[in-house]
Amino acid sequence: MSANSINSISEFLLHAGTEYQVFDLGRRLEPTDSQTFLEIENGSAYAPYPRQQHAWFGIVFWNKNASTQHYIWFVKLPLDEQGLVVAAARNHFLEIIVEALGQSVAEDTENAQTLPDNPYSFVPNQSQLAQFNALVKRTLSQPLSEEVHSVEAYIQAPQLVDWQHISMQSVADFVHRFSAHPKRGTLESAIRHNISLYSTVFLNTFMEMSESVTLSEDLLAVFLSEIDKSADINLAALRGTSEGTFNSEINSKLLDLLKHEKSQRLDILSVIAARHFEQMEPLLLSAFLEQTAKIDEKEGHQGALFAGFFSDLVQIPKLRRQVLTLLHSNTNSIVLKNAFQQLFAQARK
Repeated sequence: MSANSINSISEFLLHAGTEYQVFDLGRRLEPTDSQTFLEIENGSAYAPYPRQQHAWFGIVFWNKNASTQHYIWFVKLPLDEQGLVVAAARNHFLEIIVEALGQSVAEDTENAQTLPDNPYSFVPNQSQLAQFNALVKRTLSQPLSEEVHSVEAYIQAPQLVDWQHISMQSVADFVHRFSAHPKRGTLESAIRHNISLYSTVFLNTFMEMSESVTLSEDLLAVFLSEIDKSADINLAALRGTSEGTFNSEINSKLLDLLKHEKSQRLDILSVIAARHFEQMEPLLLSAFLEQTAKIDEKEGHQGALFAGFFSDLVQIPKLRRQVLTLLHSNTNSIVLKNAFQQLFAQARK
């Protein structure tokens, strides 16, 4: 196999005799079908969940005729201004893997897992890796560890189970199978009843591991109530209430949150931008960028912070037109108008 004989990562994996499953690791963790991934990497479709001007993927591949071993590549591909994969970067990555591996993927050797140092590989953080592993197990119908039973037991009787023996991975595994749990209703009732008894560490982990799953209305209401139960804002609850579609309850909560000065924090706005872009109808988008402009001015970033969030949001396919429309709106507040003027001035330099 040579770099000249293949034209995509998808083609390489097929020629190497593997089966594979791609997962998007951008703003949400989602399985991506092979045709969609091919279109994204070929630049004929937008990356749906871009982050930091890149498309982020976890590629799980295996040769079922050789062994049961699964291999994983974590790959980030740079995007152009329109949000399409840069072809030259994808081709460079192809050259690297072909030169390093040749046919070794089909031969099922350890080399398949280990690529040379390159600018396209990344290592997910602990939280994302736990969620990714849980999603892979669910998607590929892989068995769960016995430890998930400890999660269920703790949810039902926190006084009787030591939460310190429960790992982040087991919580992620439990959360990603929760929607199909035969006792889901009973367990949700237990969560509502026992929530004040749970360890803060466990509860925050449970909510954080829920950021890429769809919650029931009851559980979503519980998580929403945790966001600002105290004087501070709970980032885990803010992440855990992320949904893949517009939800009026979440939208209302975020609008209320952005009215308060306590939301003028980089970490809070980063979570909203990363996890709640689906909720950004014009009113929320405007409120979000206005808070960003206020932080920018207060902390003396000279427009850099605002420009960073703007360029991040404008690359999201669902938001691009909306963000550009807001840029030229006559109804923007003075704060937002000044921020956009500064953005234009920086672009002209």
